[in-house]
Amino acid sequence: MCREEAALAQHFLRDPSVAEYIAGLVPSGLDVIEVGPGAGALTIPLAKRSKTVYAIEIDKALAERLRGIAPPNVVIIVGDALEVEWPRADFFVSNVPYSITSPLLFKLIRHRLPAVLTIQREVAERLVARPGSEDYGRLTVAVQCFYDVEILRVLPPYMFDPPPKVYSAVVRLMPKAPCVDNFDEFEKFSAWLFSARRKTLRRLKLADSTKRVYQLTLEELVELFKRHKA
Repeated sequence: MCREEAALAQHFLRDPSVAEYIAGLVPSGLDVIEVGPGAGALTIPLAKRSKTVYAIEIDKALAERLRGIAPPNVVIIVGDALEVEWPRADFFVSNVPYSITSPLLFKLIRHRLPAVLTIQREVAERLVARPGSEDYGRLTVAVQCFYDVEILRVLPPYMFDPPPKVYSAVVRLMPKAPCVDNFDEFEKFSAWLFSARRKTLRRLKLADSTKRVYQLTLEELVELFKRHKA
């Protein structure tokens, strides 16, 4: 399956009350990017409280349908959200297509926008994971380097069309001072470390410690990174 085909395999929000709830998490009067608007269940309530909604939709037919119902302050961009240039905005919202969750998060990190996302619950649990847990890994570290993360609500499958096989979660990401200046180098270092997540620092010849990679706090990882660069 190519990425475009995968991105189209989306589960669209069907519950209006949940759409209103998510839109209500976005401060009013802002320019907002929405990825994967689909039929506009979230786009319409977002538009009522936003200055502009930039809706990025990969499916041309869905984009055309949305044009027919969207108010004037909705700007529809047809394309792959991972590839198109994002417009300048103040906030990011998405019912994220499951197949692009990780790469979309990495692109969001580089834009450093506050965000409200609906993602798979298991991914949400990875974003808030603590050191030493099975969910703690490269994605956790990358996101927590730039954001305070909070799971706000868990959504059952029947709230989507078609219903997914898993539960979803609404997650809020609020920017904080980044843990490093050079994210690309830090991310490469973290990816290397977590490819050996159960090895000790002594085994990896990084420090005289029996602590394992997945037990390291973000602060400890940053310190290791700085020493590795020096």
